[in-house]
Amino acid sequence: MKKVILVLIVLCLAVPVFARDLFLQTKSQNQPPASGQPSQANSSFAIQKFSLKYANAKDARDMLTNLLADGEGVSVNEKLNMLVLRASAKTIANVASLVKQLDVPPLQVHVEAKIIMLKNGNGDANNPTTMGPSWKFLNKGNVNDYVQLLTTQTLTMAASSLGLYAQVLSGNYNAYLDAIEKKIGYDLIASPWVTALNNEEAQILIGSKYGYRTLTVTQTSTTQNVEFLEVGTKLKFTPRINDDGYIVMDILPSVSEGSVTNDLPSEDTTETRNKVLVKDGQSIVIGGLTKRYDTVTDIGVPILQHIPFIGMLFRRTQILSEKRDLMVIVTPHIVTPEFLSAMAEKAEKMEKEANKKAQGATLVR
Repeated sequence: MKKVILVLIVLCLAVPVFARDLFLQTKSQNQPPASGQPSQANSSFAIQKFSLKYANAKDARDMLTNLLADGEGVSVNEKLNMLVLRASAKTIANVASLVKQLDVPPLQVHVEAKIIMLKNGNGDANNPTTMGPSWKFLNKGNVNDYVQLLTTQTLTMAASSLGLYAQVLSGNYNAYLDAIEKKIGYDLIASPWVTALNNEEAQILIGSKYGYRTLTVTQTSTTQNVEFLEVGTKLKFTPRINDDGYIVMDILPSVSEGSVTNDLPSEDTTETRNKVLVKDGQSIVIGGLTKRYDTVTDIGVPILQHIPFIGMLFRRTQILSEKRDLMVIVTPHIVTPEFLSAMAEKAEKMEKEANKKAQGATLVR
């Protein structure tokens, strides 16, 4: 009887201690780790978080997967752009070093583009003053007097045989445009500026977007969406900056016409893809793109064409279809502190000139 009582006393004393230890152990396992410190998942692996500022977490995960050993893993929180790594202490240290190298501010390229429409010409290679829209010449002296070059230098191709082409200007593109204006003439369609990240595609669209409906049918539902057909003059480019300061420009200009009838889009496109290596600030000329314009003109005999019923006998409608050639000039600049300073000075100068013109303007009532 004494032995039974003794066992009961021991059990009464041991149960609270066991419950306390179990509670403390559970609390320790559920408590989150301190910020920035790896938490111990088991005896061999820890968990570490990496919040990325510039690099894409999903792309970084694809690169880090090959560095992990068996049993280790990495997941991505796309909303927070965060990596969560479960690995050994050695792997965590290696990944932390690599993430530090990857998560740096990306280089940027500022692109000045000019899209011009050339006036009609005959494209006669023997007469530089009447050359057509697609002409090309050798600039042997690296000078900016393109007007003189049009008269004195050797022409490499005539307009009728050149077609789509791209060439690099060795001089200033403003002088190039002055030469075109004096010898051929052009209309400036657009002069956009755009900044793109290194190895990232950017796009410029000068035109229209036509909407049309599409249906997605599944076994349980039918979803209606609205998509858009982009027509006009489009310029896509992807810059890649090399260590030597050169820029590889992957350029895709296109000219398209289209329409949407009964929610069915149709499009006619002329495009060319060019990959060109240029120096910082050097211009690229892309030519040979054509766009058709239809002009509707009413022609009739004065007075008689307006007589009711019989007036239609004295008038007619003429549709004149004309093709005009487009030229795209692209000038990339690597964004540096010096470039930003120069752009700030240029913007300030433009603002002063605009204010000066505004002050000198006369209000007409």
